Amino acid sequence: MSPNKLNQNVSLMWFLLPVLLMVPGLSGAGFDKKSSPPPPQPQKAQPQKPAPTPNRPPASMNRPPNNVNRPPNNVNRPPNNVNRPPNNVNRPSDNVNRPSDNVKRPPINVPGPVQYRPRSGERSKDVGYGQKEFSSSNGQKVTTNARGEIRRIEVSRGFAGTNKMMISRGPRGERVVETGRPGARVVSYGPRRGFVERPLRPGYISRTYVTGGHSYAHVYREYHFHNVTYYRYVPRVYYNPRFYAWAVRPWGVPVHYVWFGMATPAPWFQFFAGYFTPYQVYGSPDLWLTDYLLAENLRLAYENEQAGFEGQNPPPPPEPQPTSAALTPEVKALIAQEVRQQLEAEAAAAAQPASTSVPGAIPGSDSVPPALNQKFFVVSANLDVIATNQPCTLTPGDIIERRSTEVAPDGTVAVEVINSKPGDCAADSTTAIDLAQLQEMHNQFQEQVDSGTSLLAGNQARGLPNGPQAGSREAAEGVAAPDMGAESQVRTQVDDAVRLEGQLQQGGN
Repeated sequence: MSPNKLNQNVSLMWFLLPVLLMVPGLSGAGFDKKSSPPPPQPQKAQPQKPAPTPNRPPASMNRPPNNVNRPPNNVNRPPNNVNRPPNNVNRPSDNVNRPSDNVKRPPINVPGPVQYRPRSGERSKDVGYGQKEFSSSNGQKVTTNARGEIRRIEVSRGFAGTNKMMISRGPRGERVVETGRPGARVVSYGPRRGFVERPLRPGYISRTYVTGGHSYAHVYREYHFHNVTYYRYVPRVYYNPRFYAWAVRPWGVPVHYVWFGMATPAPWFQFFAGYFTPYQVYGSPDLWLTDYLLAENLRLAYENEQAGFEGQNPPPPPEPQPTSAALTPEVKALIAQEVRQQLEAEAAAAAQPASTSVPGAIPGSDSVPPALNQKFFVVSANLDVIATNQPCTLTPGDIIERRSTEVAPDGTVAVEVINSKPGDCAADSTTAIDLAQLQEMHNQFQEQVDSGTSLLAGNQARGLPNGPQAGSREAAEGVAAPDMGAESQVRTQVDDAVRLEGQLQQGGN
């Protein structure tokens, strides 16, 4: 072969070699695996091994996850630490549960009904329905119920025992203490609540009411009916006829109203939440006055119950019973009718000359009590009665209906229980109440209507339409100064009652 031809072949091969190396299919087809250049190919492709290098970041990034996982471990440790606080939190919750346990204990430890231990030398007698009366030589009497619990204590007080102190326990342990006689007595519902009654002038008495450190006085006039002596409330203020007419006339548009103590419920409202719910909308002032006097009675009932425990834990709200039911709009409508009649009676009295603001009443003569003209009543004080052959108690806020105008020889009037709270006399049961006590309910009814009317007259019931100019006129007959020593007398009487109950519980005289 000529040198020129040989040079041309060599040149051609050097030209084709890069091409063969660049084409994998051709290189694999024409070369042995050992000597073929494919191995360099992966190595040249190894610049793609940076692809693993990018994979290293994932590996490195996997390490951060490990590092990140470690923080989770560290984070998990805080959760462990966090879990420990929950343990610590659980301990407080245990402590929280302990108070709740303490809250549950009062029903057992409350100083309410106490078993009586008769003492030697006492005489006992059955007084019906499983009740017993134990009397001693010093004139002390203790009445127990069918379970042997103390319900009433009576002891002599004053010069030669002319006065008597009576301690009564209600169905929920509330204590009422009374010393003296009608016209001159002290009644305590707790160390800071009660009234002192004393003669004011011939035919009149005054009562100084003590409520949480505040005192005010009301006046009552004495009357007689069928050999029954009763006292009738004398209003202190009257208003002009236009105001009374407005108070019983519907508003043109129903008015929304939020009661004080309802937005953030007051304790008494929560206590009786299953029994009383005020309206949210009112069509006339008399409907608002109806809820006002119901709320006032229930508030007083709650405060009297709390006061009977002298700082100890009171019982929880009573459980609903089949014999108790919430106050319905129908029952409220009956009370509203009585409110309207009361406002009309005061409008008539306001139209009389100032010297005869209680018309038709002649001192010393028989005068029909206003209670015999009222049909439905809101109970205003604890009353132990026998209803449908069962001893029970009526408490403030219960509703009764007078069923007769006849006064029995013993001075009582037939009534029926319309609505009652749990633990009180059952609804639809019948009983008889002293005419004087029924008149006291009427007095309290009138006083609370007057209190609510005063708020309306002064435009103090925020959210209600303003009425016409009230034109208040003070009636001198109904004015009396509070007794400055009333609060001390109420507190002292409660202290005496607490000591006496303690002695009886220990079996002493």
